[in-house]
Amino acid sequence: MSEAQLQAADGLALSFDAAGGGRIAWRHPDWLGEIGFATAERSLPRASAAPFAGEDDLGVYRGLELSWTGLALPVRTTVRAYAQRALLVFRLEATDDLEGLSRKRLEDVTVAWPWLRPDRRAPGGLPDGARAFAHLYTEFALPVFSDPSLAHFPSLDVPPRPAAVSPLWLGTPEGAGLLLAPLDAFHEQVIGVPRRDAGGERGVACGWHGDLDRAPAGFASELAVWAAAGPRRALEAWGGFLRERHRTPRRSRYADASLSRLSYWTDNGAAYWYRREPGLDVPTTLEKTLAELRDADVPVGCVEIDSWFYPHQQSRPIDPTPETEVPPTGAVAWEPRADILPQGLGDLRRRLGGLPLVLHARHLSSASPYFERHEAWRDGDRAHPVSGALWRELFAQAADWGAVQVEQDWLIECFLGVRGLREAPGRARAWQEALDDAAAEHGLSLLWCMASPADFAQSVALPRVAAVRTSGDYRYLLGNAALWCWLLYGNALARALDLPAFKDVFLSSREGSGWDGDPLAEVEALLASLCAGPVAIGDRRGRSDRALVMRTCREDGVLVKPDAPIAALERCYRQSCFEAPALLVGETVSRHPAGDWVYLLALHASLAPGELRDELSLAELGDVAPRGPVVARDWRSGAFARLEPDDALAFSLAPREWSYQVLCPVLPGGIALFGDIAKHACLGDRRVRGVRLDDGALRFDVLGGVGERVEIHGWSEGELREVAASGGEAHALLPVADPAPAFARDPRSGAWRLSVTAGERGAVQVRIAP
Repeated sequence: MSEAQLQAADGLALSFDAAGGGRIAWRHPDWLGEIGFATAERSLPRASAAPFAGEDDLGVYRGLELSWTGLALPVRTTVRAYAQRALLVFRLEATDDLEGLSRKRLEDVTVAWPWLRPDRRAPGGLPDGARAFAHLYTEFALPVFSDPSLAHFPSLDVPPRPAAVSPLWLGTPEGAGLLLAPLDAFHEQVIGVPRRDAGGERGVACGWHGDLDRAPAGFASELAVWAAAGPRRALEAWGGFLRERHRTPRRSRYADASLSRLSYWTDNGAAYWYRREPGLDVPTTLEKTLAELRDADVPVGCVEIDSWFYPHQQSRPIDPTPETEVPPTGAVAWEPRADILPQGLGDLRRRLGGLPLVLHARHLSSASPYFERHEAWRDGDRAHPVSGALWRELFAQAADWGAVQVEQDWLIECFLGVRGLREAPGRARAWQEALDDAAAEHGLSLLWCMASPADFAQSVALPRVAAVRTSGDYRYLLGNAALWCWLLYGNALARALDLPAFKDVFLSSREGSGWDGDPLAEVEALLASLCAGPVAIGDRRGRSDRALVMRTCREDGVLVKPDAPIAALERCYRQSCFEAPALLVGETVSRHPAGDWVYLLALHASLAPGELRDELSLAELGDVAPRGPVVARDWRSGAFARLEPDDALAFSLAPREWSYQVLCPVLPGGIALFGDIAKHACLGDRRVRGVRLDDGALRFDVLGGVGERVEIHGWSEGELREVAASGGEAHALLPVADPAPAFARDPRSGAWRLSVTAGERGAVQVRIAP
């Protein structure tokens, strides 16, 4: 048996020694330990490696086709190394029809290529302090950490979830590392890891999951190994390629009422999730709540109707005891419960002022009468339709009821709950494509909820998926801080796939507890604003804090959002920011022709009881790191300071405390624009649009509801020569010498403010000359 080697860009190399084992080197000699091939029964020694070469949509490559002694299965295994990318791709292909593969547990991979043995890593293969991060195969893609053995990822046993992850990152203390991530067959391949403390000798099996029972000739899956300077960079490279391959046509993050307007939700965590006000029925409770919000000028533009509206095999009553859980049984029918909505959803919508609806959906019960008309795979008390005809029927009904979006919840339970959906390749993809097609046919969008990592990835081929929930239910089981961590790691995965994220509902009152309020409401609202997806309140009657809510939106209810979901920085992947004494830091951005405005949030979300102190170099912001001077404005205190690109920010935070900074570029002429500082995303493009430089002057548009008064803030090194506004009702031209209070500048600090009023077109054009 001869040695064999492949070389990719940037020094990434895969070599096989004479004994047959492979190793990956990149800046360090042995990342993943011994690499081989394994079936369900045993690992097999390598017999030979035949070279080949070619070009595909990833670029020019050289590859090896591996053969294995004693292999009885008709499969082909190859690996390719790319000349222009630091990338290896492992391919596993069925060369004939395969039957009887299933091992009855998803995590028990049937055919593993590559099969990794980190426990056999060469001495000194990685430096001390290396760390692994992955998304567990659970709802909301739970973020988890392990040491470099990859044998100590926590598993989730309640509810039971497989010991499988995707994607997986292994990095060194300086931040560089490898990302293992699927390029296709998202629901058929997994990375099976040992259950916690089970030992590393089982290895890490990358391949076809143990519930896959058959595969036709030609079925193949590919796993990429990307080398990158950091996990976010690797995720962006992976996600960017998937979107390029699928020509992913993402909808605008303002495409419908759910995405563009403040919404009111009735899901888990909201005041009226399986609850009503004493003495009132559910329709009257919601009718009075929305009427009071309108009277208080809280501009709700959409209402979510959760799982309480339709019957389940075991339905939960309204007003249960606090200990009562929602039974995880499937829906019997997707239509209003007669005991809760006797007049139906049309009547409820009328009573809510005709607002558009978001309708919750879950997995289906095998007892559903739908399956008297539609062929289904049945698995105990659950079933799943074989074709997409049922979804077209149900979504037509949703559109008639006034829905704009279907929240497809319990995605993980849909997949794990019906074995037929997992037994053959392409079934899960066909299910999700049918949902997407039905939504498109009836003018609906989709919100992914309780999505597994496979569901995240499959969304690149699903244009109607408008956003994805990226953390567990609000305040449910884990508490606020753990969910903040989950959110920012999950948002990084969504952001790589160009998906707006959804934080979940929140209560806006900082007074009270339980369903009356949340002392941490301010940071919950901030996170909701910065996720770039829906923003939802779920307050009890009379418990809304209008001032807090209005930081997320304009007077007409249009959300003011950044360009992408706020996501954890590279530094947060070196350790769990919940379990370790480390600050959780995330960033997002509003991009304008004149530059990038960066929103930077630092949180003490750790279990560590004391104060956390740390510094953050601006260079750590990666792709959004400033290339010139910025003014860092503390959003909470209003204090600001000029910083250079090599400067750092210092943080000192008590438990559950937070710091929010907006980094505003210093533009030619010595001007920095702070935007509408009353909003979390103060330079969001639905408030401030098209910031640009034109003939030495700063120009931008201020957007708002007709007649809305907006105050714009900024800073300048010196006096301003001209400040002009046009298109608004109140101020056609505002020279700085004008004594009117529309413009004012503090000569000591350089801070200035400009007040304008949106006209009939909801826009004002502003010009500022230094």
